[in-house]
Amino acid sequence: MTKIKNNYFEDLLKVNKAILAPMAGVTTLPYRLFMKEMGCKIFISEMVSAKGLYYKSRNTFPLMETNELEHSDAVTGIQIFGSEPEIMEEVTKRYINDTAFDFIDINMGCPMKKIVNNGDGSALLKDLDKANKVVKEVKSASIKPVSVKVRLGFNENIIEDIIKAIEDGGADMITVHGRTREQVFTGEVNYDGIKKAKETASVPLITNGDLDNYLKAKEKMDYTGSDGVMIGRGANYDPFIFSQFNECIGGKKISEYSIHDKIDAARKHFEIHLKYSNDKKKVIEFRKYLYWYIKGIKNSAKIRNSINNVNEIDEVYDIFNRIDDILES
Repeated sequence: MTKIKNNYFEDLLKVNKAILAPMAGVTTLPYRLFMKEMGCKIFISEMVSAKGLYYKSRNTFPLMETNELEHSDAVTGIQIFGSEPEIMEEVTKRYINDTAFDFIDINMGCPMKKIVNNGDGSALLKDLDKANKVVKEVKSASIKPVSVKVRLGFNENIIEDIIKAIEDGGADMITVHGRTREQVFTGEVNYDGIKKAKETASVPLITNGDLDNYLKAKEKMDYTGSDGVMIGRGANYDPFIFSQFNECIGGKKISEYSIHDKIDAARKHFEIHLKYSNDKKKVIEFRKYLYWYIKGIKNSAKIRNSINNVNEIDEVYDIFNRIDDILES
């Protein structure tokens, strides 16, 4: 296919090839700021409902929170989801164009039942004409570049047809999670399918799915021939994955990190979280991150059980101190 000239993402990916994946309830502003500290330079917000914006849901607008700090020497996209082309167009014009986000990412990959049952997320992969129209309307309304996140298909691999439909709609970049919706997050990722997607696409294409360490991310990027990688859950358990990946592709010596370093990073994350989270229950919101940080630490069962009862700032620091005691014993 004919290569598109002056592609925003093509230039962006020459410098940074790793993107923090959008994750509902996870990639909040504080988390993105923390990941920036840890070496990530491109991130995407948690997904925002186009209908929520259209009907002015008070719970939707806080998901669009951003600030100047995360746009300093970094790039942030906002992910939206919806299946009504007209609504997607309207919210792009009315709300998203005026934000500081650098690009728009359209979600066509979410496998969750409540999303799919409304015809959104990966449900659009069952109706490529509608998927095409959604991209086309957002692209025509947007003053920002537009990317799309997809899967290989709904219950079968039709990635070549998906790529053609999305590209025809005007997408500037496509991210492919190497599973069908039917697989959700289970079973092996089909990197051959992503490779086929890259061979089909004329815009930058990103590999996504089970990239849980920097070396695997590099190997799968090379294997698929993709222009970059999108890392989600792997970053939750390994906050150093972006810095190590960047060192790896830059031909630099790979830095090594200990469990102590991981807990120090967790403390830094908590401090950023306290400073930038506007959630009234910000300590409770941090619990899920604590679970991820203690994974792999021996004799941490008691700490895991006590996380459920953490409600105060001092209690979080007490958790960190208890972890230090375990590591030093």
